Amino acid sequence: MKKTFAFLALATLIATPALKAQMSSVPTESMGSYIHTPEQKAMDSYGRGVKLKRKAEGEQDAEKRKKLYLKAKDELSKSAGYHANYDAYLALGQVYLALGERGSAQDACLHAQGLKPSDEAAKSCIEEARKAPETQEAKPAGR
Repeated sequence: MKKTFAFLALATLIATPALKAQMSSVPTESMGSYIHTPEQKAMDSYGRGVKLKRKAEGEQDAEKRKKLYLKAKDELSKSAGYHANYDAYLALGQVYLALGERGSAQDACLHAQGLKPSDEAAKSCIEEARKAPETQEAKPAGR
């Protein structure tokens, strides 16, 4: 009886830490849920936004193209919101230009230029955003 009790006590002492480790409440990578940093979230949204932007650029149907650009705008805005980065702001400015929203495009391109002041792509984006729309005729001042 003493040997059986000693054996059970020893087995319990050995098995208890192993069972506790399996029942841990801390999520691990193998469980599929680990915490994303803001930078990771930003890059995920940026990737989706750029993919949608490229798809929109190749789309022939104007209505579908606009929907794709709007989805790209949402994803790129999320990316810039999670973590301010040059690529997201520049792509966002280009999407705004494609949508005809020149004020928003200029703002996004200025943010991009603030992160990389000497970059030519940001400068050309700003210049494009500052151009007057070509579809409207110039109206005389004061009328």
